Amino acid sequence: MVSSVIRAAVMAAAAILGSVALGPASAGEMKTADVAVKGGKVVGANTFKVKQGDTVVLRWTSDKALEIHLHGYDVGAKLAPGKTTEMKVNARATGRFPVEVHEHDKKGGHGHKALFHLEVHPN
Repeated sequence: MVSSVIRAAVMAAAAILGSVALGPASAGEMKTADVAVKGGKVVGANTFKVKQGDTVVLRWTSDKALEIHLHGYDVGAKLAPGKTTEMKVNARATGRFPVEVHEHDKKGGHGHKALFHLEVHPN
């Protein structure tokens, strides 16, 4: 009885999550990418592909102050000109996750602009 309730709950959660699959925190590889932002845009490739279970380190540099957020992993960072800022995550969930710039306007609101994507592929 209990196992069928748990199985139904897991299936319902999987249906809600759609293409995002949570997997085991298996020991993967360390994957590092240097990401440079100039004029509000990433210089070079704006997608980094890894495998589920990898430890990902994104090393950010920017020519201006920015506040960024990796959606799906709830990891944020504040970038400052001339400094390298690391964002580290365990790639446990599969899918395509945007790193967005949080922009604040003069009226107190804020917007999100996709800057970069982390793609986590299943093993």
